Amino acid sequence: MRWLILLLFWSQLLAAQSQAVIFIDSSQPLQARLVADVNKMLFFSPTLRADLSVQVFDINKQSFPFSGTLRYVRDSAGKAISQYRPQGLPYLICLNEKTEQLRIALKNKEQLCLCVKKC
Repeated sequence: MRWLILLLFWSQLLAAQSQAVIFIDSSQPLQARLVADVNKMLFFSPTLRADLSVQVFDINKQSFPFSGTLRYVRDSAGKAISQYRPQGLPYLICLNEKTEQLRIALKNKEQLCLCVKKC
C-alpha cells in the first residue's frame, strides 16, 4: 500500500508542468513572427511540449485566428495584462505550480527554455 501511495505521489511530481505566459501585440510584425517561431519550436520538440505549457495573450483587436501547439488568447479587453502586469511587449513570465519563477522581455524563442531550466 505504501508503495502505491509513493508511486502516485511521484507520478504527480513528474506530471507537474511548467507554464510560460507570453504577452504580445500581433499588429507588430516582429512580435507576430516571434509567436510563430515559438509555436514551430514547440511543434518540433516533443520534449519541450511535455515539459512546458505555453499560453499567449495578444492585445491586438484585429488579430487573425491562430491554431497551433500553444494556447492563443485574444486579450483585447486587457484582462490578462491587468492580472499579470507585464513591463512591456513582448514579455515572458514563467510559472511553476502557479508560483512566478521569472519575468523578462522576450527577444527570441530560445528564451522559452528558461522556464524549464534546461538551457
